[in-house]
Amino acid sequence: TQVVMQELGIELEELQDWSCCGGSVAASVSHDVGLAMAARNVALAQKQNLDLLASCSGCYNKSARAAKALENETEKQKITAILSDMGISISDSHIQVRNVVDVLANDLDLTSHITRPLNGLKVACYYGCLLTRPADITGWDSPIFPMSMDRLAQACGAEVVDFRSKTKCCGGPILVSKQEVAFELTKQLLDEAQSLGADCIVLACPLCATNLELRQPEIEKKYSVSYQLPILYITELIGLALGLRPGKLGLNKHIVSTQSVLAKLGI
Repeated sequence: TQVVMQELGIELEELQDWSCCGGSVAASVSHDVGLAMAARNVALAQKQNLDLLASCSGCYNKSARAAKALENETEKQKITAILSDMGISISDSHIQVRNVVDVLANDLDLTSHITRPLNGLKVACYYGCLLTRPADITGWDSPIFPMSMDRLAQACGAEVVDFRSKTKCCGGPILVSKQEVAFELTKQLLDEAQSLGADCIVLACPLCATNLELRQPEIEKKYSVSYQLPILYITELIGLALGLRPGKLGLNKHIVSTQSVLAKLGI
């Protein structure tokens, strides 16, 4: 993501002393603590006077929820009380919490930067359950059938398949507690993408990538199926279209080989 943003002329500054947003685990233990963990990063971004950009759907969702909660005086007081014990204060300065797909889709004309169109590559764009919902927090183009990532892939020259399960949960949050259910949910996504003839699944969530890629060999073994379906982060796909070397994008470090994608593109 950093490499692609730099190539596109978008300057990123790492959030100083950032910490885990708490994910879905913290909120399941305590609503207030869950909000406070995410609000801590929002407060640090306020201190640096910068908008907060998340490259993880979960971090984006939790941080956006925290920023929204800080607009409510009762919630703000609870969060402030928790953070004050850590020496963190909430200011009145307003910052935006955004995600990578939003910035790439709305802040620049990606087509003008494309040097290596991904002609002939069929992709399934997977948003997952945390990137677009709830609508009053994310403000997405559509919480159920979003198109922003689809348009980015199309701008890269790729053919986007009609992936109807694009916002269904992959089971990531229950991978440890209910692995059987998580595997079944992930299998449904892989089955549909494969049936549509997709050369890869493109996503914007590391947790979804864990299920769809890291667990893919286990699912193949458990259900006696074969996918070997590459899972690419959206900025990896865009990086290829920008003409960046696969190695620079980390495509040689995937669990599921990306060679079939590179071969399809003649790279």
